[in-house]
Amino acid sequence: MVSLPERYVFKEELLDAQPNIDPQTALRCEGIQAIATPVDKRFRTMFLVDFSWGSSLLEGGSYSALDTEALIRYGQKNKDKPTADALLVLDHKTAAEYLWTHRELTRDNVCAMHALVTHDHGLAEVAESEHFLPEHQRGKPRHALEQIIAQARSLRPVEAALYLMTRIPYVQVFANGNKRASRLAANAALLAGGMLPFSFADVDKSEYIRGMAAFYELGSTHVIEQTFIQGYARSVVRGSDIPVRMRTHGFDIDAVARELVDFINTGREPADKRALLFLRGA
Repeated sequence: MVSLPERYVFKEELLDAQPNIDPQTALRCEGIQAIATPVDKRFRTMFLVDFSWGSSLLEGGSYSALDTEALIRYGQKNKDKPTADALLVLDHKTAAEYLWTHRELTRDNVCAMHALVTHDHGLAEVAESEHFLPEHQRGKPRHALEQIIAQARSLRPVEAALYLMTRIPYVQVFANGNKRASRLAANAALLAGGMLPFSFADVDKSEYIRGMAAFYELGSTHVIEQTFIQGYARSVVRGSDIPVRMRTHGFDIDAVARELVDFINTGREPADKRALLFLRGA
C-alpha cells in the first residue's frame, strides 16, 4: 500500500492495466503512422526542441517555442526569464537525449531520466524552485515503480504510454517530477514499440490537468485519454513526411489532426485525402 495526498483515496486496483484507453482505439493510434518521418538524427533534433518546450510548458515553464529553440540549438538564454525556467528546458533536453539512446522501458532507464529532468546543477538560485531535487532524491523511486513498469511492458505501446502517464504520478513514485518522468517513460514505450514519440507540444494544459485530476479522484481515464489522442495525433502530423505537393499548397495541421482524431475514436476513415495519407501512405 502507498499513500497519496489526503484529498485522494488510494485504490490499489488502479495499478491494474485497466482503466485505460480501449485496445482498438489504441491500435488505431498505431495506424496513423504510414508517412512517419524516420526516427533518425534529423528527427531527433526537432524532437528535442518540441518535447523540451511542450513538457516544460505543462510544468508552468515560461519559455516559448522560439526561446526553447534558441536555448537548445544556440545556447542563448532569454535574459528576461528566470534561470529556473531555462534549466527546466535544458534538463528536459538532457533527459530526452538519454531517452534517445536508451529506449527500453526499464526501471533503471526511468530512474536515470528522472534524475536528469530534476537536476539542479548545484545552482543556489534555483534552490526554491519546485522543479528540481537534491541529489539524494533524484532518480530514487519510493515505491511501486517495478510493478508499474512490469504492467506497462505487458501492454501495447499506446496503452503502455497512457498507463505510465497516469500511474507514475498517481502513485507519486518519486519525491517530485513524477509527471515529467511519466512523459519520458511514455515515450520510451512508444519508441520501443517502433512508433513516433509524443512531443507534448500541442497538449492543452488545462485539459491535461483536468484529465489527471479525474484519474486521481475518480479513476476515470476518459479526459486524459482524449487529451492524449488529440495531442498525439498532432504530434504524429508534425513528425510525418508531408508530400511537397501538399505542403506547397498549404497544409492545415488542425484540420488533418481533427480527421485523425475522429478516425482514432470512431474507426471511420477520413474523407480528407490529406488525412488518408497517414493511414495508407503516399
